[in-house]
Amino acid sequence: MAEPVKLTPLMEQYINIKKQHPDEVVFFRLGDFYEMFFEDAVMVSRLLNLTLTHRADSPMCGVPYHASKVYIARLLRFGKKIAICEQVGEIAPAGGLTERKVIEIITPGTAVETEYLEQGVNNFLACLNVYHGKAGFAYIDVTTSEFKATSWNASLMQEYFAKELGRCNPKELLLPLSLKENSVIKNTLEQNPSISVSYYPDWHFNAESSFKKLTEQFKTANLNSFGLTDQSPEILPAGFLLEYLEKTTNTQVPHVKGISVYHDSEYVIIDESSRRNLEIIYNLRDGTTQFSLLDCMNYTLTAMGNRLIRSWLLSPLCDVKKIQKRQNHVQLLFKDNELLKELREYLAPVLDIERLAGRIAMEKAHAKDLQALRCSIDSWLKVRESLKDKDLVSLPLDDAKYISDLILQSIHEDPATSLTEGRIIKRGWSQELDHYYDIQSNFNQILDEYLEEEKVKTGIQNLKIKHNSASGYVLEVTKGKLGSVPEHFIMRRSLMNAERYTTQRLQELEQELNSASSKIIETEKALFLEVRNKLSEYVPYLMELSHEISYVDVICSFAHAAIINRWVKPEVNDSYKFKIEEGRHPVVEKHLPSGQFVPNSINISAEDDSVSFGLITGPNMAGKSTYLRQSALITLMAQTGSYIPAKSAVIGVVDKIFCRVGASDNLARGESTFLVEMTETALILKSSTRRSLVIMDEVGRGTSTEDGLSIAWAVSEYLLNSVQSRTLFATHYHELTRIEHKKLKLLCMDVKETGGDIIFLRKIKEGAAENSYGIHVAQLAGIPESVIDRANVILEQIQNKAKDNPIVIESKKTEKIIKVEEAPKFTAPGLFSDEEIILDEILSCDVDNITPMNAMNLISRWKKALSGR
Repeated sequence: MAEPVKLTPLMEQYINIKKQHPDEVVFFRLGDFYEMFFEDAVMVSRLLNLTLTHRADSPMCGVPYHASKVYIARLLRFGKKIAICEQVGEIAPAGGLTERKVIEIITPGTAVETEYLEQGVNNFLACLNVYHGKAGFAYIDVTTSEFKATSWNASLMQEYFAKELGRCNPKELLLPLSLKENSVIKNTLEQNPSISVSYYPDWHFNAESSFKKLTEQFKTANLNSFGLTDQSPEILPAGFLLEYLEKTTNTQVPHVKGISVYHDSEYVIIDESSRRNLEIIYNLRDGTTQFSLLDCMNYTLTAMGNRLIRSWLLSPLCDVKKIQKRQNHVQLLFKDNELLKELREYLAPVLDIERLAGRIAMEKAHAKDLQALRCSIDSWLKVRESLKDKDLVSLPLDDAKYISDLILQSIHEDPATSLTEGRIIKRGWSQELDHYYDIQSNFNQILDEYLEEEKVKTGIQNLKIKHNSASGYVLEVTKGKLGSVPEHFIMRRSLMNAERYTTQRLQELEQELNSASSKIIETEKALFLEVRNKLSEYVPYLMELSHEISYVDVICSFAHAAIINRWVKPEVNDSYKFKIEEGRHPVVEKHLPSGQFVPNSINISAEDDSVSFGLITGPNMAGKSTYLRQSALITLMAQTGSYIPAKSAVIGVVDKIFCRVGASDNLARGESTFLVEMTETALILKSSTRRSLVIMDEVGRGTSTEDGLSIAWAVSEYLLNSVQSRTLFATHYHELTRIEHKKLKLLCMDVKETGGDIIFLRKIKEGAAENSYGIHVAQLAGIPESVIDRANVILEQIQNKAKDNPIVIESKKTEKIIKVEEAPKFTAPGLFSDEEIILDEILSCDVDNITPMNAMNLISRWKKALSGR
């Protein structure tokens, strides 16, 4: 049996520290490197493509200390947590062990250094907890102090959790262990793999301690002013977030002065599926912002404005007065092109004041940060001068001017970032510091002045000052003048032709010179910290200032987008109307040559006796999906306060936007396309109200024709009779056009047929489509001509068969019962036998990728077909 490997004291020290931080990658300081060992080393070397070495047979890899932030940033993007373990004691002599301990934990949601953050995007840390049947959800960006919370009934977790995650898109999520096996939460997190998730024992989530933590943070006796009581479900996650931040960052967060509690009634509810389908922030193709709504609306010039416009697009307003206030501000700049141009010119140099203020509050700001703050404030003062007679801004500017002047007078124009390099404080700010600088830069002149004094006192005109490394500075007297040497000269050395002396004053001057560098660094550090502490008193003001800047930036962005894209101001009111004249898809139009996009109109309303339901038929590639999405996007844009791509519009505010357009398998969860489709449809039917906007495309296409048609028909009736929301419902089931209802309007995509050729006009018109033109689309896609010819033959036989075998269905209506004809199931009797069809399906079945559930469904269907059932 092999003897156990004896660990060195250093490795024992590492192992003891790692035991205290099992979930973090320990960056263990060894000289000029951070080293990782064992499992950490193997994982990090693989993630960062580092060379894996060994120390006493233990896996090991390391990164240079001076470049560590680059590697830490990459690990954070992988969702890892990093424990920074530094040498905190005196460097031990050879063979000794230097004391080390973890001084900071950096996690994806608590990172504050610029190198770790994505500019213009919030870095949210979120927490969810369930307490007495209520789910509390809170999130915070410690770099900007944005702190928000909401709650809902725990029974509605499936609807709300995904929606709130999509709203804030946190980098890190904290959960109690009791929710680890919750199926809804697990399924939601599987769809958001980029979020770093950590679980903590339930006893960490204590209502009493969380309440105390929040009141201490906000310096209040209670939380009533924030809309919270000691029993509010938002208390637990919010309090735990603050505790987690302080423990990991090892610092206070004094700039977090309050929390904003919001409710669904304030914002348009957009579920995660609809947010994804509408491609509001990210596109479906590669998950970037290209070809998204944000991409075509975002002309912000500051990081603060970039964050705010994202927030507005994800949380459109429901309050008409607030919407109209934003619209009026956009209109002000839309009509004054010169003012808009001037504002954008002044906004361009403004840096991230919000995060700079956060760094000051957390005592992490360096001198360059302060200069960046000053330059940004100076640019903003120019903006305010341009807006002095406008109602767009109102924050007093005395504090801004004081902050700018303080930094201008005290901080070097091009300062160092380190407190140990010097060149931080400007000359003239401190007499003591100037004295040390004078000694350092004018020492030769000081020596010359002293030498002249001694010449006058002693009468020795050939007296000289000499210097060497052994003796330092000395006064040299020739042999002929030794009789004139005064008593205050102290003998140092005798030479052949001269003797060297020093004096108390010369020693003092030399000592001052030798200590000047260290005194400069020491004094500058103290002065810098004094200036930064003064600025920390103005952090709340700077946060208000940053909010004002971001608001103006987004308003300028909206106005600029409206001008270059020819958008108009919509009328937004409290009615149930939904009228858009010549609307356009903002993203599609942007990426088409000018003038090629075909606009379309819509006019429906959820008011009594008004048409509220548009049933749209027509072929693929004719523009149905674009028409549906543009209607939803125009509504969303209008309720953010933006102008819209249309000739005109009247939009009664919507409370929810549902967009069920397309679906895909979720193989990881064993869900087929059809199951995903039905889950989304169920959510719409349960959650939509009369004030909602519902966009649905191809409901029921993931199953058999009979089942799909039946579902689509029943869903249409439910929306017409029970919900009565404003609805656009696109379908390939032409049988649905037989539904008669006073609130239903038939619409279709116009198609022009010329000599057998088909032209999609991409224009909506009233009426029902006569054909799906699916075979024509297949031909355009390059399907072989023989297949196209055979498809036309089969289609003709199916249509003939349908004429001979009508099926009668009753349409459930509030007014009356009518009877319509439906085509039989979409097969071609007589063309192929059941055995041939099933054999073909077996041969083409992808057995490597089919799920067990799908396989069982196939076998069941084959069995029924062969038994004649």
